[in-house]
Amino acid sequence: MARSQNKLQGGASPTVELGCVSHPGVVAQLLIGLGGSQTLDGHLRRLVFLDPALGLHTLRAIAGLHPNALLAEMDLPRVLEQLGSHALKQLALDGAVGQLIAGGDKGDSLDTVWQQAVTTAALSRALAEAQGYRNPEEAWLAGLLSHLPAFVRNAASPEDARLACLAQLERIPLRSFLPDVLRYLHEPAERLRDAAPLVRCALAAHRLLPGLSRDPVSPPADGVFLSQPMPTERLREMLQDAKKSSEELTRTIHTIPPHAVATEIMRFGRLEVTAATHGNTPEAAIAALASSLAAEEGLYDPIYLKVDKRTSSLVSQALGDSIPPAISLRMEGSNTAAVRALFTRSCVVAYSDASDTALLDQQLMRQANADGLAALPVGEGGSRGVLLVCGDRDALEKLAADPWHYTRLGELAGQAPAPQIVLEPAGGEGDVFAGRVRRAAHEVNNPLGIIKNYLAILKVKLGDDAPIADELRIIHEELDRIVRIVRGMLHEDVELGDLREDTDINVLIEDMVKVTAPTWHAKGVRVNTLLAPGLPRLAHDRDKLKQIIINLLLNALEATPDGGTVRLETAAVTNQRKERFLEILVADSGPGIPPERMDALFEPVETDKGEGHAGLGLSIVKNLTESLNGFITYKSNTSGTTFQISLPLSDPHPTAHLA
Repeated sequence: MARSQNKLQGGASPTVELGCVSHPGVVAQLLIGLGGSQTLDGHLRRLVFLDPALGLHTLRAIAGLHPNALLAEMDLPRVLEQLGSHALKQLALDGAVGQLIAGGDKGDSLDTVWQQAVTTAALSRALAEAQGYRNPEEAWLAGLLSHLPAFVRNAASPEDARLACLAQLERIPLRSFLPDVLRYLHEPAERLRDAAPLVRCALAAHRLLPGLSRDPVSPPADGVFLSQPMPTERLREMLQDAKKSSEELTRTIHTIPPHAVATEIMRFGRLEVTAATHGNTPEAAIAALASSLAAEEGLYDPIYLKVDKRTSSLVSQALGDSIPPAISLRMEGSNTAAVRALFTRSCVVAYSDASDTALLDQQLMRQANADGLAALPVGEGGSRGVLLVCGDRDALEKLAADPWHYTRLGELAGQAPAPQIVLEPAGGEGDVFAGRVRRAAHEVNNPLGIIKNYLAILKVKLGDDAPIADELRIIHEELDRIVRIVRGMLHEDVELGDLREDTDINVLIEDMVKVTAPTWHAKGVRVNTLLAPGLPRLAHDRDKLKQIIINLLLNALEATPDGGTVRLETAAVTNQRKERFLEILVADSGPGIPPERMDALFEPVETDKGEGHAGLGLSIVKNLTESLNGFITYKSNTSGTTFQISLPLSDPHPTAHLA
């Protein structure tokens, strides 16, 4: 995908980015498989590229790792592994939330267009393999994305949807002919004779699908131009194979109603919390699960039974501060729910009025005055066991209706804590400190993931029209930025490249002012903004721009006395050499910079400010500004200090780079 601003084929790009709806069955299966997991299996990786909207967002994530890379040279399964489970979890959550926002407005047509999309993708890949194209998986994506406009939820017309999707593909900094599939979707076939092989394969699949589906075979009237012409019968065989593949997918991935998507989001969040709540021992996590089951399902009287290998028995263990009942249950020949759950590794529910309920289970139910009990297998290896909980029939039937989810909760609660990663290299005090920083960065990932998941859930509950929707968006973006910073700390040897995207600097400044509002409201400080309208968007790393602005703004707020004023301005200027710059001014009304500090103003210093200050703010601003090919200047006197950032504006119509 070239980072081109060229005029789009068939009209100008829409100014509003239209939302694409994901297939609810695909995102639900992703949430089910990813909840609580830190690894990606082949099934989960395949699911991402079964949905056009998810495919689009995944390409954006891939571009963040490999900006301007050649997509045809990528091993896509390996790249997805590099993205990791955290990134795919966020993609799945975003897709699920988008489906809820859409509210099922696509109706039954969503299933139909989804089947057409995966059938086209399968045929495109088969054609690419037959034509000897070097990356058939890229051809799958090209065929899938040829149907992306059908998943746009709020377009005025199909053509608006096509142009909006093309604009989104064009903005992804990967080198590929993928955008041309939508660019030339309605181009006469004769014009495609000399098109790139990827485009010919994808558009051939897209156009052959209706004709080859009819009986007798009736290829499109204007023909399809492949590098190597193929007999119609062979094309029809390939289509039948593609349709068979999509029918198999349809049997495993069903459309579900919006309320079911919301349920999967809630279950996903619970799995994530359970996976992160290990404490120091599995017993602590099992106790936390028991508390959760009591609070959310009304299941009570928890009993934790652990395997004693020496006696082949399940023996009761303390759970939290409670004193366990004295139970030692021989496993051989036992029909109790606990033993059945342990051996089948699945949640088992038993009722008091069932004729085959084991005697011990009936005793426990009577003691708890319950309609029945549930047994959840927990733990692994030498810590295997079972958690028993009692409850009324309604609560137990909820468990019985979804045994996989509750079995998974038990597995996650009872698993051993992840081993501590030793990141401290042998060496001096500096090496030890660096190791501690990297270990802390690693540990921060779990709570960040939980916060992000629950923000997504909160967004669903409140809806897009909620008064705090904008604040939730800003929080979510800032959490994403923290995750990227942490990833950089953990993988400092990996070159991630700049996460370039077109950024409206005025909107970014307004967001930062809103984020810092509690800081200056409390001091009675006024923050005034004078933001020039119609500024060119900056094609820079958005995170770096945020860091520059937030550091300067916080620095200004700190220097400004109570009741003072901070001013932020933006403007586009041209110097005497006709070079164009975007300028950002941040001014405070403080006492000015002491003369003795001016010579070393941008050098990192030790500070006695406390409260997390490291004396690095201006040093970071200078380094980041220079990394964006800009420069920073300042002026200071007893009435305040003004910092000016100047960032070069490139040619607004750069030449496209084609793979």
